[in-house]
Amino acid sequence: MRTPLFALLLTLPVQAQTEGDPSQAERLGYLDGETWQPLRVDPTSLGLRFAEELTEAEVRAQIASIELVAPGQAEATYFQSGVTVYLETVQGTTARAALAVCEALRADERVLSASPRLYALEDPRYLTEELLVRWHPETSQAQREELTTGLIETAQLEYSVNPGVVYQVPNGVDPLERSNELARSGAVLFSVPDFQLYRIPLSAGGGTNDPLYSNQWHLESTGQLGAQVDADVDASGAWLTTRGSSDVIVAVMDSGCELGHPDLAANSVQGLDVLEDDNDPSAETYLFGLFSDNHGTSVAGVAAGMGNNGVGISGVAQDCSHMAIRFLSDGNIFLQPTMQDEADAWNFARQNGASIMNCSWGPAAAAPLAGPTQAAIDDANQNGRGGLGMLTLFAAGNSGANNSGNGYASYSGVLGVSASNDQDVRSSYSSFGPSVDICAPSNGGVNGVWTTDRLGAAGYDASDYTSTFGGTSSASPCAAGVFALVFSANPNLTREEAIEIVQDTAVKIDPAGGNYDANGHSDYYGFGKVNAQAAVEAAVAAGGGGCESASYCAQSPNSSGGSAVIMRSGSLSVSDNDFTLEAISCATGQFGIFYYGPNQLSVPFGDGVRCVGGQTQRLPVVQTDGFGDVDYAVDLSAEGIAAGEVWNFQFWFRDGSSFNLSDGLEVEFCQ
Repeated sequence: MRTPLFALLLTLPVQAQTEGDPSQAERLGYLDGETWQPLRVDPTSLGLRFAEELTEAEVRAQIASIELVAPGQAEATYFQSGVTVYLETVQGTTARAALAVCEALRADERVLSASPRLYALEDPRYLTEELLVRWHPETSQAQREELTTGLIETAQLEYSVNPGVVYQVPNGVDPLERSNELARSGAVLFSVPDFQLYRIPLSAGGGTNDPLYSNQWHLESTGQLGAQVDADVDASGAWLTTRGSSDVIVAVMDSGCELGHPDLAANSVQGLDVLEDDNDPSAETYLFGLFSDNHGTSVAGVAAGMGNNGVGISGVAQDCSHMAIRFLSDGNIFLQPTMQDEADAWNFARQNGASIMNCSWGPAAAAPLAGPTQAAIDDANQNGRGGLGMLTLFAAGNSGANNSGNGYASYSGVLGVSASNDQDVRSSYSSFGPSVDICAPSNGGVNGVWTTDRLGAAGYDASDYTSTFGGTSSASPCAAGVFALVFSANPNLTREEAIEIVQDTAVKIDPAGGNYDANGHSDYYGFGKVNAQAAVEAAVAAGGGGCESASYCAQSPNSSGGSAVIMRSGSLSVSDNDFTLEAISCATGQFGIFYYGPNQLSVPFGDGVRCVGGQTQRLPVVQTDGFGDVDYAVDLSAEGIAAGEVWNFQFWFRDGSSFNLSDGLEVEFCQ
């Protein structure tokens, strides 16, 4: 007859006489590369994951049979097949008893993982049944097979070179001990046990025709709603050069996204749910709407919400793409990510063309950065964007204290972003420290940040938008949007060049309180508040051998009341061949043409001013939309435009009984 599950557990003592000798406590930990990471046991909580074939009734019955579990936990815990359940233990449970019961549980084939809550620094986590391993390249296949006898390979960590391997330990094997055996073998770059992690969202609660844009002080502050003038990032000035390129992708590693939102759907690219291992990163709702994944939708809107589409709000990089990577559950009640999930997120973003990874989350307290995660970040830094380097931004945190213990935001391979408010000074909650690289606007003054929200009843607000988003969770994607515009203006920039541009053009706000050092760095603001217009202009100027554009000539009002403006997006590189001309604020629903020539003029012509002369070339006829906007993708190869050439562009359009023109755009193309 089959022995009832956990029968052997009933004889385990609830309390041991001692916690064990100090040397045993000192030995509890794991090697993360060459670094020994000690672990501290918190015996008040257990994390258990059961085989998926067990029914809910069976799981609850087994939980009820464990003496160490507090009364009522078996009935009250949230159940989802195959997902870790977190249980409180009875008062007085010791570390030794918690470790012993988990060791016994792991011996049963119906238990996938069992762990007391463990702390690395101040970061809570629970052991899983898997190990994350990256072999030394010189380790032979025979050595690998010998060292992993009994382990089951389940997945890979898809670094650009030398991929890592995920192994499952068999029942009855301690993942910590098995991981350390491999780590001490000298055959690996790292071997670490995978953990369920506690990661939290870090939110604290040129013209464009989007109806709510006038409320978006963080994009352009004219003093509306009590905000300080120029507390913004000068987005509208940047949009005169570029509104973003769809080829530039901001990966939003967060709690999923409302992919059908009218301000997010059109510029969304395929993402991933690393939390539940599928290709649908949609935000989810639990327990009949009581809990909802809201955070990621708002983060995505700040960075890359669709703009100039006559709907809702605008993101900073309104024509760039966003990639949802579901990594968090807002309440952290039902699902928690693992180290493997972290590495998989960066690897997926790099493999699928992301330019920027935004992380508006972090550990709840001091926590080390895991080796597999660092390896994925380093890989993205070096090999992302075709070798130019992908950029990672981390919210600095909302503790209002020094964040040097946050191994994520303080890692030298990422950018830490602090928050300023609508009064153009530091938000009081914003964490600070030497690792803060830049600052961006968020809440903490009079106003919050307007952005996208879950549709309908879900979300922060009853409407499809929220006005109260904030924290460094909002500052980080705001800065990410600025970097997306920079990469749109000059896609040939390396990661390091883009960082230098954004930091060099940042505004040194609050000079009296910022305590900027001789290098221009402040622990509160980094190198200052990001400035989109200045950064984009510097990115264009940094093109080298061409890759520059500038507006010139007069603007004339048209029948719609405004003056038409010509802009461009995409690359100025003839080899990339993704140059697009745009014109905005023209007469609506009218035919027109973009044309170009070698000379610059300024002479009256029709209802406007002709800015282009010489032997001109006409592009095909186009029609403005209901907002008076139009764009045309120019095939530079077909037009015979070569690197080093300078051309002047203008848009001609019907305007009532006559015709009108935009201003002029001078472009120097590069290789």
